[in-house]
Amino acid sequence: MVIREAIRSVGAKRGTIFLNDDNGNLHSILEDTTDSLALSIAEETLEGRKSTFIKKNSSWKGQVANESYIACYLGDKNESKDIGVILLEGIYHFENFSFSDFETIIVYSETLSLLLNEAFYEESNLEEIYLKFSTSLILLLHSTDNHQKNIRLEFLLKEVIRVSGLINSSVNLDILLRDVMESVKTVFKTESCSILLVDKERNDLYFHIVAGDKQEELSKIRVPMGKGIAGTVASSREPMIINDAQNDDRVYKVVDKESQFVTRNILAAPLVVNDEVIGIMEAINTIDRNNFNDEDIELFLSFSDAAALAIQKTRLVSDLERSNKELEKTVSELASLFELGLSINESKTVEELFLKSIHIIAREMNAFMACIFILSGSDRIEIKSLKDDSYEKTIENIPENSVIINSIRENSVFTHDNFIASEESGFIDALYLNGSSLIIPMQFSNGKPFGAISVSGHKSDVPYGHTHLRLLFTITSQFIKGYENLKLNQDMIAKKAIEKEIEITKEIQKNILPSKIPIGSNFELGVKSVAAKDVSGDFYDFYKYEDGQFSFLIADVSGKSLPAAIFMAMSSSIIRTISREHSRSPAELLQEANVLIYEDSQSGMFVTLFYISYNPAVSEIEFASAGHNDQIWIKSDNTYELIKGSGAPLGVIPSTKYTGGKFKVRAGDLVVLYTDGAIEEKNSLEEEYGLERFVNEIIKRKHLPSNQIIEEVFSDIQSFSTGMEQFDDFTVLIFKFNEDFQFRKTFPAQDKQIPRVRDFIIEAIKYKVLNETITEDILLCCDEASTNIVMHSYRDTNIRNPTFECAIKFSDESVQVLFRDKGNRFEREKVQKPSLVANLKGERKGGFGIFLMETLMDETIYRQTEDGYNEILLIKKIIPE
Repeated sequence: MVIREAIRSVGAKRGTIFLNDDNGNLHSILEDTTDSLALSIAEETLEGRKSTFIKKNSSWKGQVANESYIACYLGDKNESKDIGVILLEGIYHFENFSFSDFETIIVYSETLSLLLNEAFYEESNLEEIYLKFSTSLILLLHSTDNHQKNIRLEFLLKEVIRVSGLINSSVNLDILLRDVMESVKTVFKTESCSILLVDKERNDLYFHIVAGDKQEELSKIRVPMGKGIAGTVASSREPMIINDAQNDDRVYKVVDKESQFVTRNILAAPLVVNDEVIGIMEAINTIDRNNFNDEDIELFLSFSDAAALAIQKTRLVSDLERSNKELEKTVSELASLFELGLSINESKTVEELFLKSIHIIAREMNAFMACIFILSGSDRIEIKSLKDDSYEKTIENIPENSVIINSIRENSVFTHDNFIASEESGFIDALYLNGSSLIIPMQFSNGKPFGAISVSGHKSDVPYGHTHLRLLFTITSQFIKGYENLKLNQDMIAKKAIEKEIEITKEIQKNILPSKIPIGSNFELGVKSVAAKDVSGDFYDFYKYEDGQFSFLIADVSGKSLPAAIFMAMSSSIIRTISREHSRSPAELLQEANVLIYEDSQSGMFVTLFYISYNPAVSEIEFASAGHNDQIWIKSDNTYELIKGSGAPLGVIPSTKYTGGKFKVRAGDLVVLYTDGAIEEKNSLEEEYGLERFVNEIIKRKHLPSNQIIEEVFSDIQSFSTGMEQFDDFTVLIFKFNEDFQFRKTFPAQDKQIPRVRDFIIEAIKYKVLNETITEDILLCCDEASTNIVMHSYRDTNIRNPTFECAIKFSDESVQVLFRDKGNRFEREKVQKPSLVANLKGERKGGFGIFLMETLMDETIYRQTEDGYNEILLIKKIIPE
């Protein structure tokens, strides 16, 4: 019974007690426990009079432990009275015993030793053991006390886990904190619990959440920083216990006075986030006990940390949402301002400026009516209006009592949620203002008023607000600059307008370039692009297609500054649109892009471009060049070749042909795409950095990550040209190929995903042109592997939204397909050999899928990774068609 209880308490597979005989030898009380390793462990434990904990697969005196072991000494160390050793071997459902299991058996063995040491033998029957009544009673009480403590600890653990679960959910912050507070009241048995947050501007604390009575009264009270228990804890950052609040001068008596509440005792802890105190949490007035004690503090800090984490999490989410909204709004405004900037820059006449601008204003302000008013002399006003896409222009006499005229003359902004012209209003007010309206006056740079812009009647039937006013202010400011530039032809005004446009262009350029590096294949990509001026004429792009293939390009626009940036934006948009559908070869793609870019190239500008597509299934790169530099293929043996194509730059002539080529890459190869700014920088002696030096510097750093290679080479170029201004834009892309899987994708562990896994594999292997039988074998085995994961791996687990990964790797000799999941540990040895007879009887017991994979594949490997993944690697030798 003794050993049975020990086994049960920790879930061990088996166990025994080794007793010490008169000759000093150990023998097991169970006949079937004769394992030599177990006996060796027991002997060492008895000799050292200590407890032993051995993990599975660890080494013990030259032997490998096939199970986890716990061995605990039985006896009295002080009196050198050795009884024996209790030993447990193996644990169900886990690889090793836990440290908690170890401590449990230590206590168990010490208690058992006490019982045996206090026992005596009746001489008439030496096999009968009697215990002293006093010892039994003490042990009984001890066990009862432990049982009660365990119940309490289990309750506390459940509450802590429940609170942790709440924090990880998307619950409203106030509801979440109130649940935490109620949990605190229950755990610590208090009348009330509250959270006070710090108000930095006022340097005090205010009640944010109160669990208990007096919430309304407390919400009006603020506690000065450094005063009272709350203020003291917030300042000192240390928890506090006050068990006699009524007689303690540190207590802020104002709270009790204002709330008509009597505080007897307080437990308070700071809420700390990122080393900053954001508030404090208090538990008030114990129930069923007189005082808080020091044991409460550590547990209370767990709850205060949870509350602080919840507040910080919600604040971060709120800040992120607010930032995203502001970012979306800013991007939209920047695009509109960019379009307006282009309109201003391209307009040759004032009338052209009016026409383009008013359409942008009406669209961005979502207005039924948009107008531009320009004073013409002292008594006339020019009016350009757009109503329901109908543009009209007229000249009228200036009326009296017009809000539009008053806004212009007094330089005052006019806003109205629902304007209706009165009899006193001027006639132009009645014609051009109706409903929600905004008027922004316009002045020349010398302060002289010259007109106004107005919008009226929001199409969404909502009043114009501060955001609309700010946007119209910005648009009006842009319009003024363009109008003054055309009207006065002042170089300074033109310069300011261009500077503003450059700012917008830089932002647009930044958004044009891809930000997310493609992953999921057998290469590592490094990228760096540095503009020589405010805006860049270089651009690059990369894209991963649904079938796992990739495209990459690098380009250099002729010219500098703003015109090059605008042409770059137009060209990149055309090429990106065409390249997203990859049925064309690189040469065909460049031919089509050239036609479209030539149509839009009115200023004689052009773009050189190098384009590559990469098919991981056959490790093949196909390329074509439109007048760009020869690019670089560095091989694993440190030799290199220049990748050359032919064809005119895009936009030079209306129709031309492009030629390129193909080559296969291997692990250790590097492909380098660059613009001429990487090799044509000069030093003070007018010497160029040069292609050969560029290549050699890259080869010297082949062992480094791609991004680090580029950074160090760029630094070397800067050192080479010290003291010289950067002459041209620098853009470099480096592809570093490795032995990784060429295709990789993650799927939800759901039945409906199994056909999608099959589609993914078909897309990957179709380029290998495999024997039809081999292809069907691979697909069938992959179906079985993914089905087993979906149906069995995550069964009876608490994993939310389970997934599994499928990766494919090709070599000249084989196809390897890897499946990874994080479900229940797969134990191949427990899978029964399939029985055809049993299956025919309707007694199917499984194993057919495993049998099928192991039969059809040349090699099937099962393994568990250190980070908890199950892996099945299917290897099929290939015979190309």
